[in-house]
Amino acid sequence: MAGHPHGHLPPSMDLYDDAFLYDLAHGRFATGDVLQFFKEVSAEYGDPVLELASGSGNILIPLAENGVDIYGLDISDKMLSACRKKASERGVSVHIQKGDMRSFEMDAKFRLIYIAGNSFQHLDTIGDISECFASIRRHLESDGRLLIEVYNPYVPLLVREMGKRFVVGSFDEYVLTEDVFYDAASQKSTFNWHFWHRPTDREKTLSFTMRQFFPQEFDSLFALHGFKIEHKFGDFDRSAFDSGSASQIVIASLA
Repeated sequence: MAGHPHGHLPPSMDLYDDAFLYDLAHGRFATGDVLQFFKEVSAEYGDPVLELASGSGNILIPLAENGVDIYGLDISDKMLSACRKKASERGVSVHIQKGDMRSFEMDAKFRLIYIAGNSFQHLDTIGDISECFASIRRHLESDGRLLIEVYNPYVPLLVREMGKRFVVGSFDEYVLTEDVFYDAASQKSTFNWHFWHRPTDREKTLSFTMRQFFPQEFDSLFALHGFKIEHKFGDFDRSAFDSGSASQIVIASLA
């Protein structure tokens, strides 16, 4: 993780080193509009499906339970282990492997490849982004689809007072607060998530960095890398993308 120019970050672990707290904040399994959306696009575009940065299987496992022929790739051993454990608990067989979404090789092509949970925002540079698109192109069927979800940057949120903690929410016995450092030149936000465990009065900090993609910039990346945008939604309920949308969800085909 890149250091912050205004000082040192507090001692912390990477967000993906603690699968329990990751799932606590994100949910162990996708439900509601999110799950329904991915069930629908999997049915619409067909399988096999590939999820890049599949994490602890929040989306992958429910889709596998619904009969989707889905494969997952993730760079984190701890996330892969958590996914296997959760799948085993639910009696689901999953096809997952370790790999980097910037550069991967699999002996298959897919009808749908997706990157959910804003994981695409971990790609910091145009080099990383171009490598990722190139790897996707190699593994996408000629009539397949690419789906990527990222945040829609909200400027007042980006420029909040640096170092000040803001409450994210309460999860079981934990209260989650965060402080954020935003570097406008690189468009990167470094988040420190502080999980306070009420019964023991102990706190654990997990950190992660995300590049922000502004709407016109994000759309241009698809055209730059040989994709044509077919749909752009602002949420998983398929509402049209606009200035007030929390997310940018793009479905694209090969141009």
